Amino acid sequence: MAVEKYLIVLTIIGLVDAISYMLVTPSLVFYVLQNGGNQNQYGIIMSAFSFSSFCTKPVIGWWSDNQGFRTPYFASISVALMGGFVYIIASAFPKGNVAVGAILLARLLGGCGAANSALGFAYVARSVPANEQTTTNSLLAICRIMGMAIGPGMNILVAKVDIPIGNNWGLDSLNSVGCLLVIANLISVGAVYYFLEEPKENHVSDEKDDSKKEGGDTATGSSLSSSSTSDAFLSFLSIDILVPMLSIFSFNASFQLIETGFAPAANDALGWGPVQSSIALGSISFIIAANMFAVMNFSKRGVTDSKLLCGGLSVSIVGYTALYLSWIKDSTTWNFYLPILLSASSFPYMSATTRSLFTVAVNAKPALKDYHGFLQAVLSMAASVAGFTTPGIVAAYCLRSPEEVLASSDLRELTSFSLFSPVLSVLVLLGMAYLALTGTIGTVNNNKNRAEGSKSIATDEAFDRESLTESSSLLPHAKIPLKRRSSNMAIMLEGNFDGILEESIL
Repeated sequence: MAVEKYLIVLTIIGLVDAISYMLVTPSLVFYVLQNGGNQNQYGIIMSAFSFSSFCTKPVIGWWSDNQGFRTPYFASISVALMGGFVYIIASAFPKGNVAVGAILLARLLGGCGAANSALGFAYVARSVPANEQTTTNSLLAICRIMGMAIGPGMNILVAKVDIPIGNNWGLDSLNSVGCLLVIANLISVGAVYYFLEEPKENHVSDEKDDSKKEGGDTATGSSLSSSSTSDAFLSFLSIDILVPMLSIFSFNASFQLIETGFAPAANDALGWGPVQSSIALGSISFIIAANMFAVMNFSKRGVTDSKLLCGGLSVSIVGYTALYLSWIKDSTTWNFYLPILLSASSFPYMSATTRSLFTVAVNAKPALKDYHGFLQAVLSMAASVAGFTTPGIVAAYCLRSPEEVLASSDLRELTSFSLFSPVLSVLVLLGMAYLALTGTIGTVNNNKNRAEGSKSIATDEAFDRESLTESSSLLPHAKIPLKRRSSNMAIMLEGNFDGILEESIL
């Protein structure tokens, strides 16, 4: 029953995290504009969520290494709850910098709460047998994708809200999104309180640590601690640790090219608005889910994580290269849709396998065995870096303005800078090739097999449906770029904002 309980918690937290993010994102730009903000402030607020998550993850990872999981979970979810309350009342403040600042604060608090995704990875690393971790990561990734698909639809629940509370303030379709955030996070708090137990491995680890300390004086313990920290740092710099770090940054940064670039590019080339872009991007969630199931089946049949990752990287190189070549003004719908379909299909083969390879590499290094929480947070930070740096780069350097497209000879919507995505995948593929040639991957797989041999068959069945994926920024909706040199943002935001909002969520 303990296993089932923690699986319930991880599933609920993953769903709430994805739903909460997708609840806010489709309407955030309208909320900012309603309260006297501008598109530059909207861009800052969009990045703020990932930035605060990035800053909080190492702290929450260190906290879990030292005090377990329940307390950090309660603290992080409580911060997210406060963010929901602030989001509700932000519109009650004077319009302009004060109200926009409150919205910014709400998203910063929400990002801090979302940093607990690293706790889920650490919990899995300590609890799930090595041979089940790819399946585990894939299954809970599917739960997250379900949350991403459900999130935008839940805006329907608040689309018609109009409840006056004071003379100049009340709940409307925009600020009442915060009410749903509060409810969702209260559900997470209840799940942690009633169902989450500390992993048994923690107790084993504590006993080992106590036995090491017995018989040693304070000076010796201090010396061992210093040596252990140094060994851990050097182990972290190993190539089999750094390649997964580059991999998770790579596929999150690459997907930002689709998230940030698709809506304005399709608007200029095909005349699409938010509704058409939302339908196109939302549909790829089902493709991602189908490929997640394929990854699980391949993993159960004995296909190694390294082969799955290399396959995903190869598809990614082809997909994102096709994206650059096919997004052409006045071309067909398929020129825009097929490349994102192919690119998105590569994601499942890289996300869960990257996390599994990283966990196995950490387990293979004795100096890192006590730092699972912190290291899983660091890996998640690589994804967060992609989340708050890449959108601005894509908008400023990868997207052409309508005038630039017309002036070009090829009529492409993207500049050659957009080829950063296949280049990143090539670098990760070269890193994997190096690991294979040096025998590092083979060594890790042997360690993994030995770990598998020490687990009972009954455990395999018990862990057949688990874990959590990174707050990767997969957004199945039309996301407006943070920063543009073109007029596409202005085109998409002209007119009646309430009408556009209603179109987007129906």
